[in-house]
Amino acid sequence: MELDWSTFGLQVLNFLVLVWLLKRFLYKPIFTVIADRRTAMERLRAEAERLRAEGEDLKQRYAGRLAEWEREKQEARSRLLEEINSERTRLMEEVHRSVAQEREKAKTLEERRQRELRRQAEEAALALGAQFAARLLERLAHPHLTTQLVALAVEELRALPEERRRAIRAICQNGEAVASVSSAHQLDESQRESLSAALGELVGRTVTCLWTEDVSLLAGVQVSVGPWVFAANFRDELKGFVEAAHAVDAAL
Repeated sequence: MELDWSTFGLQVLNFLVLVWLLKRFLYKPIFTVIADRRTAMERLRAEAERLRAEGEDLKQRYAGRLAEWEREKQEARSRLLEEINSERTRLMEEVHRSVAQEREKAKTLEERRQRELRRQAEEAALALGAQFAARLLERLAHPHLTTQLVALAVEELRALPEERRRAIRAICQNGEAVASVSSAHQLDESQRESLSAALGELVGRTVTCLWTEDVSLLAGVQVSVGPWVFAANFRDELKGFVEAAHAVDAAL
């Protein structure tokens, strides 16, 4: 078989043309499409990686935020419990303080009531004692007791201290020296003279005595020179005893 070089040359030319056409119109667009798809895939992969990184970051931030919320919740719960305990403690202290105050108030009122009852009982006892003593003294009251009390009054008038004497003299300095003498029983002349002499020594001059009887004195006498009063009788002694008992009770 003979080789036809012209035919062979044409075939080679046709092949080259075919290769050029394929490369020109088929391979190049395919390679371009492949390259574009590869670029798109790289871009998608980069975007996916970015989204994955963002998602991971969001996940971490969300987990951190959840942990922070949990911590804040625990702190808020702790603060709330602390405030509740503090408020409960304050309320309990206030209740205890109020109870203590009410107890102290009740104790004070009870002590006051007891003191008032004791005072009333003592006053009643003093009143009964005074009544008993008054009745007893009424039975014992006798002119000879008045005589003895007159003698005692004369001694006490003469034994008054000089300071008291000056005060009484100052009272009688202006005007006439007048003394009112009341006695439980009628005084005889010697008793009147003794009292007049003692009063004259006290005042420093003659004293005019006005003599009266007062059975309420029970026994003894009462002398008044202006505002000054001298008592030596059962009634005033009994009254002084009751007042002294009341003073001692008030001091206690």
